[in-house]
Amino acid sequence: MTDNKKLPLLSDTIISRGGSGHLSLVGLPGAGKTTLGRQLAAHFNRPFLDLDVAIEARTGRSVRAIFVEDGEASFRAVEAAVLRDALAHAGPPLVLATGGGTPCFHDNMALLNQAGPTLWLDVPIEALAARLPPEEVAKRPLLAAAGGAEAWLRETLAARSKFYAQARLRCGAACTLPAVVAQLAGAGFALPATLPPAS
Repeated sequence: MTDNKKLPLLSDTIISRGGSGHLSLVGLPGAGKTTLGRQLAAHFNRPFLDLDVAIEARTGRSVRAIFVEDGEASFRAVEAAVLRDALAHAGPPLVLATGGGTPCFHDNMALLNQAGPTLWLDVPIEALAARLPPEEVAKRPLLAAAGGAEAWLRETLAARSKFYAQARLRCGAACTLPAVVAQLAGAGFALPATLPPAS
């Protein structure tokens, strides 16, 4: 899994806006990027953006429809463009839930690292598979095409881990809000919080 085409990175000024910049979550489908992302956004009083939702809003089509009708390469080009626009916006820094494949194309992982702290939700495959019942698998184009969650997840992790591993931080099985907030603080990403410290 490699870039088909390299897109330009954003200027370094993106990092200086809003303190420590955007906080981006990466990882396989089912890792909890959207759920944890919403919690982190509330905790740090930041806007939350789910990249797939932003793509659907931009195109007026579902992610699944883009995959089926236009192919993955077309989807990845749209995804990269929407990502760059999101990270370049003039508002406050975001908490961003990326798509599972987002870091693997168009130098997106380098862009995310440039924009602020990045966190890989490295949830065990068995736990991911248990979180993805058949009706959830059907919503995810690549998983649905593979015909089975656990085998696809293992194969996909093998291909994507070199990109995920470029994240500045990595969280294992217990990626709870208190654990991640503590990890961010320990790494120097001390952002203004709206909730009391975890006890």
